Amino acid sequence: MDETISKTTIAIAEISGADSIAAALRFCELNPEVHTILPSYVHTGTEFGDFGGIKGNLAFLGEELQTRFGVELLPLKESGKPRLWAALNGRFGSVLAERYGTWVPCVGCHLYLHLMRVHLARTTRAAAVISGEREWHGDRQKPNQVALALDAYAAVLASVGVELVYPVRDAADGTQIDEILGERWPGGSPQLECVLSGNYRGLGGGEAAPTLPSAFFDEFLIPAGTMLADAVANGRANYDDIVASALRGATA
Repeated sequence: MDETISKTTIAIAEISGADSIAAALRFCELNPEVHTILPSYVHTGTEFGDFGGIKGNLAFLGEELQTRFGVELLPLKESGKPRLWAALNGRFGSVLAERYGTWVPCVGCHLYLHLMRVHLARTTRAAAVISGEREWHGDRQKPNQVALALDAYAAVLASVGVELVYPVRDAADGTQIDEILGERWPGGSPQLECVLSGNYRGLGGGEAAPTLPSAFFDEFLIPAGTMLADAVANGRANYDDIVASALRGATA
């Protein structure tokens, strides 16, 4: 996906750890016509810990955007829809596991994070939603950040006219993230933790993440996500019905 957006002045940036901060900086480097960044944090309901790390990362981003590019960082927007999260990642988990042979909540969770920025992006007429997702972390992949997943998220948001971009998608080496962040980055990246962290690791803790089949994305995630994106954009909240409908359609 082309990360260069023309004739626009504002973009939405996800705020979490180092990858998301680097992505926002990289995006502004590539898109000098964007003069304002609206930061967004989405709550999942599975998180715990100190929110102070997020605030610290946000303060760093604001200083760097102004110093490097003269870009303004607006106040943080927080949001969350527990029922939407549950429809994608809880209610039908056993059905998905049986149908596709394996399942993890992380993929639907990341789609939820992106869906939650649809309304904000549309109402502000934002150039793009900037994500820090990247396919590789050294020699390790996460099931929610494989190419099929990232392409699916982008396709879902595109269905309602929102462009989702991944400026650091190909940054496999953490040193590439460090280079974007620069010498003033304080180091570390404190984030809230997730109660489901490592849910796909076996008893030994080092097992490889499961590979979801392409049918999971083509038959379920993209159709369900597209209908959910339309619902979010138009203020409907029948999330369980939408996901159930997508699952029935996948077997038709």
